[in-house]
Amino acid sequence: MNLFSGTTIRRAVAAAVALPVAGGATLVAAVPAAADDEEYKILVVGETLGFRHSHIDDTTLALIDLGEENGFTVDVWDPPNSSSGWWGPGSPGQPDLTMDSSPFTSAENLSQYATIVFASPVDNTNSLNPATPRLLDDAELAAFQGYIRGGGGYVGLHAATDTMHTVPWYSELTGGGARFISHPAQQTATMRVENPAHPSTAHLPAVWERFDEWYNYSTNPRDDVHVLLTLDESTYSPGNGAMGEDHPISWCHNFEGGRSWYEGAGHTDESWTDPLFLEHVLKGIEWTAGKVEGGGNCVTFPEVEGIVAGLDTSAVGDSVIAGAIASLLGSARSAADDGDPATAVQVLGAARALVDHLSAAAGDRALLATKIDDLVDWQTGLVDDGPSLDLAAEAELRTMGGKQYLAVRVLNEDETPVDITVTTPYGSKSFAGVAPAANAYQAFATRLVEVPGGEVTVTASAERDGETVTEEIALAYAGTA
Repeated sequence: MNLFSGTTIRRAVAAAVALPVAGGATLVAAVPAAADDEEYKILVVGETLGFRHSHIDDTTLALIDLGEENGFTVDVWDPPNSSSGWWGPGSPGQPDLTMDSSPFTSAENLSQYATIVFASPVDNTNSLNPATPRLLDDAELAAFQGYIRGGGGYVGLHAATDTMHTVPWYSELTGGGARFISHPAQQTATMRVENPAHPSTAHLPAVWERFDEWYNYSTNPRDDVHVLLTLDESTYSPGNGAMGEDHPISWCHNFEGGRSWYEGAGHTDESWTDPLFLEHVLKGIEWTAGKVEGGGNCVTFPEVEGIVAGLDTSAVGDSVIAGAIASLLGSARSAADDGDPATAVQVLGAARALVDHLSAAAGDRALLATKIDDLVDWQTGLVDDGPSLDLAAEAELRTMGGKQYLAVRVLNEDETPVDITVTTPYGSKSFAGVAPAANAYQAFATRLVEVPGGEVTVTASAERDGETVTEEIALAYAGTA
C-alpha cells in the first residue's frame, strides 16, 4: 500500500505497562535514554576480497548522509585490491573515500570509533580453507578483538556473515556462530518484529513486507542472541538451506564487553533510500555506539544466567540467594518461551528483589540488577495491554494551484469501521465510520508561502466486543520554510 510517495505505518505507542510483582512492588517499562548530543565517529568497512556487493557504495554514502543528519562522522576502509576469482578481476573499492592505510593497527587506534560497521565485506573464506586470505589478518583481528572487549560496538550488514568464516570468534560476534550459507532468488518476503520496544524496531510495522535477498544461515542463533526480526518462510521461497518456522534475520547481543547488532537484509541498492530501513540501521548504529537505550538492550536470559553463575557463593547466605535467583530466572525464561511475558515480568520482579539481599562479596550486584531490569524492560514491551486498531497514516506538504496544503491520509486496516479525527495546526477534520480498507483524506490549506515542519495527531476509536478502543498516532511532517 502506497500513501503519497512512500509507505509510513505508525502505531500508537502504548503507555508504560505497570505490573504487580512479588512483595507488592510495581515495575514499569523503562524509557529509552536520550541520545548524547556530542558528535562521534564510526568506521565503515567495505573491503572486499571475494564477491563484491553493489550496495556497499550506496550503504557508505547513505551512512555518511545519516551521520551529517544525526551527529556522527564516517571513516571508510575500502581499498581497491586485485583479489581476483570467479567473481571478477578484483575489488574497485572506494578510492575516493577510503583511508590510506588499515585502521586495524591496535585496539587503541580503533577506540576512536563509537562503532564499526561491516558493510558486506566478503572475503571468500566460506570454503573454510584456513589458507585463504581473510578480511583481517592475525594482527588486525587481535586489534579488533581488543576493541570489542574494551566496550566497542559492531554493526553487521547483510553479508557481514559471509566473511572470516575461518574465525569462530567472529561468527560468535556476529551472532551465535551463524554464518551465511545460501540464498534464493531475490523476492518479496515478510519480516515480523519480535521486539517492538528496541530502538531499532520501535518505528517498524509489526508485519514488514519488503523485497530483498534473503539469507539462510548455518545455524539458528536464537539461543545466543536477542532476536529482533524473523522471516516468515511461508511468504516466500527460501530455497536450499531453508531454516523453517524459526528464521531470525535481525538480532543483537552483548558480547565480551561490546555491543553487536546485525541485519541480514540490505542487499538491494534500493534499501539504502528506504526511510524505514535507514531508520532501522541508524538505531542499530546508535545502540551499538551507546547513544540510545531501551527495549531490554539486547540482553538474553543466558547472559543474565551467566552473571548469576559467576557470583561468589562461598557464603552460605549468598549461595541460597543465588540459587533462588537462578531458579526464578529459569521460570521466567520458561514463561517467556511459552509466550507469557506478563508472568515472566512478575517472576523477574521477584528475582530482582533478591539481588539486593546478596552481600557485597558476592560480586557485581549493580550489573546483575541492571541486566534483570533489562529483561523486565524487554518482556514488558511484549505484554499485550489490550485490543488495538490497525491503521496506516501519512502527512506531507503539497503544492496545489500554487498554494501550500497539508495533506493527511489515514487508511483503516482494521476489521471494523473506525471513527477518525485528524488534528493539524491548520484545522481538524472528523470522519465517522471509516470502513475497513477505506481512506480518510483531507488537505488543509496552510495560507502560508513557506510552511514550517510540524506534527499531525490522528485519533481513532472503534467499538470492539462491547468496549471502545482508542488509538492516537503522532505524525511528523517536513516543512518548506
